[in-house]
Amino acid sequence: MRPAFLLLFVFGVFGGCTCGKDAGLGAAPSASAQASAAPSASAPAANTSSTDDEVRPVYPKTNDPPDPLAEKLCEALHGLPTKRKATCCGHAPGFSLAAECTRTLSYALRETSVTVDPAAADACISAIEKAHDGCAWVGPTGAPLPAACDGLVRGVVAADKPCRSSLECGDGLRCLGVGPTDMGTCRKPLPKGYPCGISVDTLASLTRQDSFEARHPECGGYCAQRRCSDLTAEGGACKTEIECGAGKICDEGKCGAGALPGEGQTCKVACAAGLRCDKGKCVGPKEEGAACERDFECRGGCMHRGASKAGTCGMKCRML
Repeated sequence: MRPAFLLLFVFGVFGGCTCGKDAGLGAAPSASAQASAAPSASAPAANTSSTDDEVRPVYPKTNDPPDPLAEKLCEALHGLPTKRKATCCGHAPGFSLAAECTRTLSYALRETSVTVDPAAADACISAIEKAHDGCAWVGPTGAPLPAACDGLVRGVVAADKPCRSSLECGDGLRCLGVGPTDMGTCRKPLPKGYPCGISVDTLASLTRQDSFEARHPECGGYCAQRRCSDLTAEGGACKTEIECGAGKICDEGKCGAGALPGEGQTCKVACAAGLRCDKGKCVGPKEEGAACERDFECRGGCMHRGASKAGTCGMKCRML
């Protein structure tokens, strides 16, 4: 698991959340926008006790046994990479989020707020095992999440109902107001001008559902500098693909229909997911033994000898 997320997760749970109107995000949107996007009166309050000041996670800790499917999936997502890297590098396994992932996903499954197809989970686990076969994948970022694993957790909670994660909401809905310690409400995407990108979704992070934004968009357009903005119309000026929306790209500074180039295709700046633009061609990570200069070029890491910039792709146990 990425160190950056771990710090964010710990801060969110134990440091509280300053989301909302007091977060220093500037002027609020119009009254009509607030009325359409604000949680309903029936939405639950913060997940804290009325008799003490103890901070509790949005997914409560219980004495219930772990769900077998959640345990198996979370072990593959977090435990397996940690243990296999330890074996490759010859040290004891480090910290893993497998137990917290299991606890959180088990709660969501018991509440029947999400579903996970067992066959799809097995396909994900097999893909993870294959991605972590051998040691060539060991590097600063680790092996990427296989495509078979993204989109596994599906929500069933309807609009205007309480939620603990956007993954619990039906497609097209977002759990607005949710945080590490606060429940939210399944709502339609926010309008232009509304604050965005300031919450932490623990279930999505722990289950590594990195592209959940596609099914549960926070904004009707896109989030820029923590404010919802309208999408740029086809032919309009742009700098990045996110401004243009799904199924469109930013080409020559203008939004248009199309898709990012795939492996081996000509590129200018960006390529399809998992690829990078190198000397005008989209390429994937280099395998062990290939020449390199920087870590991101390799499946694992770029190993250097002395002060030379030239290196070789392979297993890299240390960050530096």
